[in-house]
Amino acid sequence: MTRLIWTALALLSWLCAADFAMAAGLPVASKSIVIKTKDIDVSVHYPQTGNEAIDASLLAYARKAVDDFKASAVDKQPGEDAYTMELTYKIERNDAQMLAVVFTEEAYAGGAHGNSDFATLSFLLPDGAQIFLPEIVDGSRGIARISSLATSILIRTIGSGPDAASDADTIKTGAGPLADNFKDFVWLPNRLHIYFPPYQVASYAAGPQEVNIPMSALADVVRPDWRAPAASFDCRKASSFIEKTICADAGLARLDRQVAEAYQVKLHIAYDAANKKQVLQSQRDWVALRNRTCVGPSAGACLSKFYRDRLSVLTKFPT
Repeated sequence: MTRLIWTALALLSWLCAADFAMAAGLPVASKSIVIKTKDIDVSVHYPQTGNEAIDASLLAYARKAVDDFKASAVDKQPGEDAYTMELTYKIERNDAQMLAVVFTEEAYAGGAHGNSDFATLSFLLPDGAQIFLPEIVDGSRGIARISSLATSILIRTIGSGPDAASDADTIKTGAGPLADNFKDFVWLPNRLHIYFPPYQVASYAAGPQEVNIPMSALADVVRPDWRAPAASFDCRKASSFIEKTICADAGLARLDRQVAEAYQVKLHIAYDAANKKQVLQSQRDWVALRNRTCVGPSAGACLSKFYRDRLSVLTKFPT
């Protein structure tokens, strides 16, 4: 009997230890990329977790940050000080459900002052699939709710009173109902934490801003299955061959949504009526070509290429 009791206690202890390990999340080691030349001084820090999918995404992000900064240095003039960039990170969530990393970039590439920016990467566990906010909340309805709440908080905290750091119009633009406005987020068990870099909702002098929205205010716009395909349209109403193909694949649905979001951003920042008309017609032409081209058994691969190519065009800065 004594042996059975000790065996049961040992098993219980092992199970508790396993549960604690899962609750504690992934182990995290810090990695770095350092480049020092007469023209650039780069120090990039990023985490490594042992999860292959997560580590591949984090390394890809760190390398892209380096490549993007090096590209900006081609305009450096003789005699200028070295351009500098430091990328640091913090782990804001690390439990059995999700890992969330917040990157902060401080860079100087000429001009009157340096620039700072945020980037957040969130991953579902245990597989390490990357997750985006419009896949957690119910599409445009969820983003509209977040926009309304964030705008209200920001107007109250920085957009009113004698010492206001911003104004209502700036806040309503930077926190408007576009998913791209809320790309830097951490989904916590009790709240949604949103990061806004300088200029987005306030002046550069006011610095970056943050908003916390209680989960109770979002409960009715949270999707029950975050891994289910989340396209730019309601997959429950998919009727055409293209729509059904997109809604059968979570990766295609994400590309469809990202292209739709990038198009909305492009349309939003169009500088005059003629430019808006050009952006609108370009998108219509692309949709028509997509529908004519991506047919038959290879439609999935065709759509993937079409969407990736279109995303590259829509997110390219004008030269």
